[in-house]
Amino acid sequence: MSSFYSIVYLNIRPSLGERVSIALLLRDEQNLIFHQAPEKLEALKAILPGEAYSLARTLIKNLDSLLSDTVIDDRRPHYQINLGSTKQAFTEKSYLSYLATYGNNLLTFSEPKTIDIPTTEETFTRLFQKYVHTRWESTQRQQPRRSIVKHVREVLYPKVKDRVNLDAVITTEMVPGLVAPTKVNLAGKNEVNMIGQIVDFEKKKPSSLADDINRVLALVRAFEEKDAKGKYFIIGSEPNRNLSEQHSIWENVRDLPTLDFVSDSETDRIDEYIEEHNVQPLIPVSSES
Repeated sequence: MSSFYSIVYLNIRPSLGERVSIALLLRDEQNLIFHQAPEKLEALKAILPGEAYSLARTLIKNLDSLLSDTVIDDRRPHYQINLGSTKQAFTEKSYLSYLATYGNNLLTFSEPKTIDIPTTEETFTRLFQKYVHTRWESTQRQQPRRSIVKHVREVLYPKVKDRVNLDAVITTEMVPGLVAPTKVNLAGKNEVNMIGQIVDFEKKKPSSLADDINRVLALVRAFEEKDAKGKYFIIGSEPNRNLSEQHSIWENVRDLPTLDFVSDSETDRIDEYIEEHNVQPLIPVSSES
């Protein structure tokens, strides 16, 4: 039994012909398999303009929904682009060949290629790993990336909630050298000040990530103008190396002697510090907003 496949590309710089494979469709007379590479799309967030990235993500989701027989729930008018009126259109080799020849959108399709192999998960996996993403696992579709902030709040907060302020705002009245009020995830004090800040190094754009770190460093400087050195935790995880700017910021933060970087999988270190040093809330509970 013969099958055909088509690779879906995301055009990065159309004027230069630069494109990246992002999904694959494999089809025979009875079966159709279509999957995207969400991790690969996420990595492109660092190099695509914000609007282009949002549009690409929406188109991929809509295409995935169309070919998976699920409801397309994104109906924002400025994102509606004709991907074909029915699922059947995308399962016809002639239609994909038409798109490969005349399509000139953010997403494009390769000319369908016939292979004398049945459409199976094993076949799809081999093709996907060759043309789209080598880390594809045939046994499961990639799950949405977990939220580091949510994870730390679920794991660490219950253990320390009685000994520190959670999601507290430190004001200029409390710390005179502080330029603006600063929110931190953990705030405590024993013989020295202690703060903890969760940072998602992979999810944020470099400029936003740098702003977050600089706010923490400004708070540290304001603390140390008034008191002795404190204990300042940054909680996060190493970002994908494909996100070069975010990875560079993570390396710099990890190596700063002022900050103590803690992996989101090792937050017991913070719990142990709080317990060992008898840390108490930085802001008296009676006056905490």
